[in-house]
Amino acid sequence: MLTQSQYDDYKFVCRLDHIKTFHAAIKSICFSDFGTLQASEEGLLITVEQGKSIQATIFISPSFFAEYHIQDSQSFSIKINVLAECLSLFGLADCGIKMLYKGEGSPLLILLEPHDDEQVSTECAIKTTNVEEPMEYELDSNSSSLNTIFMRGPDMSNIFHELDKAAEEYELTISPLKPHFKIATLGVMQAESSVEVAKSSDMIILFNCHATTVAQYKSQQIRLTNKALQVATKVAIKTDASGLLEMHFMMQSDAQEEMYVRFFITPLLDIS
Repeated sequence: MLTQSQYDDYKFVCRLDHIKTFHAAIKSICFSDFGTLQASEEGLLITVEQGKSIQATIFISPSFFAEYHIQDSQSFSIKINVLAECLSLFGLADCGIKMLYKGEGSPLLILLEPHDDEQVSTECAIKTTNVEEPMEYELDSNSSSLNTIFMRGPDMSNIFHELDKAAEEYELTISPLKPHFKIATLGVMQAESSVEVAKSSDMIILFNCHATTVAQYKSQQIRLTNKALQVATKVAIKTDASGLLEMHFMMQSDAQEEMYVRFFITPLLDIS
C-alpha cells in the first residue's frame, strides 16, 4: 500500500483485490483501438466508440474498489487492447491490481500481483494521450414512448444464440400488445427468423411499455455486445420512438459487488 506522501504524487489511484470481473468487462468493450478513462469522485468511466453508431461504457463506483483516491477529475485515452493484454499476463490466475496515474502526459501504471505467488508481480506502463470527448447519447426519461425491459442475462444470451448469426439486420419490437418483445432477423439472402417473449414470461424481470417501438439495427453492432452478455447476470433494454437502443449489462463480482457496461446503438434510418 502506498504511503500518504506517495499518494500525493498521483492524481488517481485505485485498487481491486480481484480482477476477474474487471477483466471480463474490459474484454467486452475491446471493439475499437482507443478507450477514454474518466475518473471522478463519482467513479470510473471507461468508454469505447466505433464511429457514431455504437458506444460502450463501463461504470465502476468507488465502492467496488478496495482503494479509490482521486484529485480533481482526470481524463485520458489509452489503447484499450493494450490494457486487456496487461490484465491477461497471468492468464486465469486470480490477481490483485492497482492502477496509478500522475496526470497529463504520464502513463497509466498497472501493478498486478497474483494471489497464488507472493514472490511474483509485474508492472505495466500504458502510454496515455489527450482525451477525445465521447459522443453524448441519452434517451429522454420523460418521453411517453420510452420502453424498458429487464431480463436475466442467461435468458437474453439464449435468445440471441437462437437467431441466425448470418443475418444482416436485427429488428427489435417492444409493444404493450402481444408479442410484447420480439427480435427478428432480416437479410436479403437469409430466411427471416424471430424470437418472441411475452411480458408474463419468467425471463422478464420488469416490463414497462406505453407505446409500440420498432427499429432495425446492424447485426454486427448488436453482436458486439456478446461478450458483455455472456457474463451479465441481468440485462436492461431501453428505447423510444427515436430508435436509439440503450442496453445495460450488470456484472457481479464473487463478493456480489456490481459493475455495469452500457451500450448505445444507433438505429438504421428506416424507423417505424
